[in-house]
Amino acid sequence: MSNYSCIKEVAEHLAKKAGKYIVEVKGRARITKQKDILDICTSADLDSEKIIIDGIKSEFPDHSIYSEESGLDGQSSAFRWIIDPIDGTKEYIRGIPLYNVSIAIEQNNILIVSVVYRPSDDSLYSASLGEGAFLNGHKIHVSNIIDLPQSFVYTYLPSFFRNSRDYQSNWAKLGKLGESIYRLRSLADENTMLCWLAQGGHEAYVNISNSPKWYDIAPGLLIAQEAGGFVPSHLIQNIKTGKNCSIVITNNATIYQEIEKTLGD
Repeated sequence: MSNYSCIKEVAEHLAKKAGKYIVEVKGRARITKQKDILDICTSADLDSEKIIIDGIKSEFPDHSIYSEESGLDGQSSAFRWIIDPIDGTKEYIRGIPLYNVSIAIEQNNILIVSVVYRPSDDSLYSASLGEGAFLNGHKIHVSNIIDLPQSFVYTYLPSFFRNSRDYQSNWAKLGKLGESIYRLRSLADENTMLCWLAQGGHEAYVNISNSPKWYDIAPGLLIAQEAGGFVPSHLIQNIKTGKNCSIVITNNATIYQEIEKTLGD
C-alpha cells in the first residue's frame, strides 16, 4: 500500500457518500446564498460539505480543510483538503446532470491525491501522485494525438459579465484556434474537462478569459497530470496566487506548443 492509499480511499468514500446524498435531495435543495447575479450556494452544497468535513475530521483530525463554501479552517497542517461540495451548482439546481463532488489533497502545497465523482452516471475519477489516474478503478491515459488539425479542444467561453474589456479579442483568439483544430467545444466545468482529457476524450482544455479558483481546478489538474497530460510548470502557482492568466492544458507538449503559438500569433 502506497503512502497516499489511505487518504485516497477516504477521499473516494466521502466523495461518493456526498454524491449519493445530493442526488437524493435533488429537486428539494433551496438557495441559501446569492454570491453574485447567478452564482449561488444551496442547502445541498452545505450538507454535502458537512458530510465531507465530518469525515475528514473523523479520519484525519490534524489535517486542514479549504472548502468553497466555508473557506480555510485555520488549522495548521502539512496536509490540506480542498473541497468543492457541488462542482457545478448552477447546473445542479437547474436539473442538468453535469455536476461533481470534487476533492484534492495537498501535502506541503503539492497535490498528492485527487477525486472527482459525478453521481449522475457513477463516474469516479481519482489519482495519487506518481501512481497514475483511474476511472472507476481502471487506469486511464491521455490520447496520443500530436497533430493539432486532428485535435478536439474544450474551452471555457468568454464572458462579457466577467471580463468585458477583453471579450471581443478573446472571441477572436478562439476563432483563430477553431480554424486550426478539428473541433472546438465548450463546457463551463474545469474538473470535468480535465477528467475527459485524462481519459483521452479530447486533446486540450483552453481558458483564456476566466481564471478559475484553486478549488475549481485542483482535483482535475492532478488527474490530468497523472494520466500523462502536460501541465505547464508555472500554471499552478499562477492559479493559486489569483493571477489572471490563460490556461492551456494538453495531452502532450507538442499540442501545447502549437496551441500557444496559435493563440499568440
